[in-house]
Amino acid sequence: MPKIVDHDRYRKELLSKSFDLFAERGYATVTMRQIAQALGVSTGTLYHYFPNKEVLFEQLLEELTRIDILSVSEQLKEGKTIVDQVKTSFDFLETHREYLLKQALLIADFHQQQRRDGQELSHVFKRIYQQVESMIPGLFGIDDPMLAKFLLIYVDGLIWQDVYGCDCVDYESQKKIVCEMVTMYLEKYNLDQERP
Repeated sequence: MPKIVDHDRYRKELLSKSFDLFAERGYATVTMRQIAQALGVSTGTLYHYFPNKEVLFEQLLEELTRIDILSVSEQLKEGKTIVDQVKTSFDFLETHREYLLKQALLIADFHQQQRRDGQELSHVFKRIYQQVESMIPGLFGIDDPMLAKFLLIYVDGLIWQDVYGCDCVDYESQKKIVCEMVTMYLEKYNLDQERP
């Protein structure tokens, strides 16, 4: 009896397993042959699922984003207010700090390689950003798109602090500051909304 393969699930497994290899060696230096060897598959199998390294990497970024969003969404359900949800988000950031640093460095490496090759910047970045940006209002119950954008930019800034080697960032104090800022902003925003 022939073995039934769930191709989408298998593709996602290959993507998941390739993250550590990219994080360890960088996008620019790793080859499809090395990826296949590290994953324990033939290069033919790898090319069956991904026509080239760029497509593999772009799909990896999209899959990581999907998983991250699901994980954060699940945790945010516990928060009753926006401030509770901001606190939960900061806890997620701190817990996954090393992973997010690796992800940021890989994105920078991929971007740099594309520029070196004279390629147009991958549209995957824009798609991922737009996807995350569009989900923030629903996740946090925020009506103000500027507040949603601020939170996204702030989080990106915290992650890049680790890229810069500023491992002294105290997430607890940053969480407190952002919660105070969001609270004050929402109070003002709500007052402005009530005015005729």
